[in-house]
Formats: sequence, structure tokens, C-alpha cells
Amino acid sequence: MAEFLYADFLNNKRVYNLAQAFWGRLLTGILKQYGYDYTSYINQFQGGKKEYDGNPIFSAFIPEAKRAIRVIQVSPKEEGDDLSAWIDSIESNGKSHTEQTKELVLDVKLSRKAKAGAKELMTKWIANQLDESDIDEIVMLVTKE
Repeated sequence: MAEFLYADFLNNKRVYNLAQAFWGRLLTGILKQYGYDYTSYINQFQGGKKEYDGNPIFSAFIPEAKRAIRVIQVSPKEEGDDLSAWIDSIESNGKSHTEQTKELVLDVKLSRKAKAGAKELMTKWIANQLDESDIDEIVMLVTKE
């Protein structure tokens, strides 16, 4: 059985915040080699209170790469694979208009293997070296027992 990181994140706000910070550190480490930065693009507050449901736990818009990443973290108890991913698009505000931005979406039960797969997907995404077949290949490696 897989060892899950921040396994109790949905029941403990402190652990949730640690998991959220984990995703920020992971992406910051990847972006550092390019000199890029990111901003969050999804408001995680409803009625003035922070939501702790993991959907999303983290979002990042990287202006220099013109790409976005959204991480949905789910409970280790949920059915399904530890990692799935797909490419979507979002509307982002350009300098003078709204434009479509490609978004990598990760759906993760955060095991050590899923962490490695997510990092690889994010790295290739930022470098503009990721397509649907790459996603399937990386996810398949993570989901094999």
C-alpha cells in the first residue's frame, strides 16, 4: 500500500495548509530554473472563509510561460488512481483583453509516486514539452503497482 503525504488534509486545517504550501514549494523549485514566478488564479475563499475541500488545493498562472496549473488533491480513501491529469483551458486577462490560456490539471492522491509523477508533469508543462501521450505515459508509470 502506498504511503500518503498529508493524508489527513481534509480533516485538519493545519495539515491542509501544509499540503497547500507543499505544492507552492514544488512549483517554485521548478520555476526557479527558468527565472519564472506564478500567481494564484482561483479564489479559495467563499463568504470570506477559506475552503478546505482540496478542489483546488493549488492553482498557479505562470505569465512568462503563458500556462496555468491547477491541482485537485483528493483523499487517499477515494476510489481511483493516485494520479490523473489532463489539459484544459482557462480565460486569463491579458494586457488589453481576455485570452485563452492552457491549463494542466492534476487530480492527485498524494503518494510519493504521485508526487514524482506530478513533478515530472509540471516540469514538462512549464518547458512546453508535454502533450496528451506524454501525460498518459507518465500517469501509467505512477499507477502501476
